[in-house]
Amino acid sequence: MKDKTNAPKGILHVTKAYFPKLGGVETVVRQLAEGASAEGHRVSVLCCGEQSAVEEINGVTIHRYQPFLNVGSAPLSFRFMLKLWQLMKQHDIIHFHVPNPVGELAFCLSPYKRRVKSLCTYHLDPVRPKSFVRVYKVLLHSFLKCLDVICPTSPNYVRSSDILQQHQKSCLPIPLGAEVSRFTEVSSSALAEAERAVESLKHPRVLFCGRFSYYKGLSYLLEAIAQVPDASLILVGRGEKEAELKEQAAALGLEGRMLFLDHLPDELYPAIYHTADLFVLPSAYRSEAFGIVSLEAMAAGLPLVTTELGTGTSFYNVDGETGFVVPPMDPDALAEAINKLLTDRELASQMGLAARKRVDDFDLSRMLRSYLDLYEELLSEATKGDFAGL
Repeated sequence: MKDKTNAPKGILHVTKAYFPKLGGVETVVRQLAEGASAEGHRVSVLCCGEQSAVEEINGVTIHRYQPFLNVGSAPLSFRFMLKLWQLMKQHDIIHFHVPNPVGELAFCLSPYKRRVKSLCTYHLDPVRPKSFVRVYKVLLHSFLKCLDVICPTSPNYVRSSDILQQHQKSCLPIPLGAEVSRFTEVSSSALAEAERAVESLKHPRVLFCGRFSYYKGLSYLLEAIAQVPDASLILVGRGEKEAELKEQAAALGLEGRMLFLDHLPDELYPAIYHTADLFVLPSAYRSEAFGIVSLEAMAAGLPLVTTELGTGTSFYNVDGETGFVVPPMDPDALAEAINKLLTDRELASQMGLAARKRVDDFDLSRMLRSYLDLYEELLSEATKGDFAGL
């Protein structure tokens, strides 16, 4: 057990949004905030919300401020900026979640930034809107220079990001994590209920879980499934592309071979992985910086097919060992990989076992411990320096 002498007195997470809003970044922030709170730390979150409010959720104090404008997916709020300055005087660790232009601008302008230790989880490069990205990158570089440590979610992302390439010496990759035990074993009752939900589909079954967004590449997955006539497809989630995907499925003649399932209850969600034979994350763009759903699939013992984006999707999935990594936006390559795993059950079993073994390195407890140790280290010594060696 580490000496807690240098444990932080207060940790402030600065992010665009927070629970109950659902999303990849929101999930990570909640895991870190509630995890640190459970360890006895005072934890706050500063974010934007539909209404300005202060509330407490599971021991974490949430400060929400209503934005006056949204640029793409970036909320802007002057009250958010002023509140950050106030909260910086009350916390000794400021943990940003990038990208978040309003938080980054406020920190760059703050007269208090040298009085605190600061770090960020670098979730992804800015990508949209393109007209805003060029200007935003200037701000982002200035912001990153102010931080003590930058934590990308995989070493792959450092190597492929033109932004992080300029800040390598401050980078310390900390992979995201999943609650492995929750997906490794599920109750017989949950499994039976999940099976009833998909019983209309025959095996072998291909599974996708996540948001139906532009960057997920789901249209390419549907094209690939059309080339594997024996396969069924389960899509779990919702999103702006749902209607378009249903039209495409009908046009491809996939009726009776696929199901759209809405977000599942927490008690049933882990079981859906155990009804499938293979998990596919067909993401088309670097907005898919990691993909925690793949870790959940690995915990359930499923082999993976992911795409090569220079992100976490080819970090946790080792091509030829835990599954296959294929080029993005290539339905033929997707179909070939899917077919190979569905027709060679011995290979699929070997890769599923390898995936189950590898995912232990990505357990949620490891991510949380890495950040808690980093907080302590930041307070115990001047650490702004060389974290290279990726």
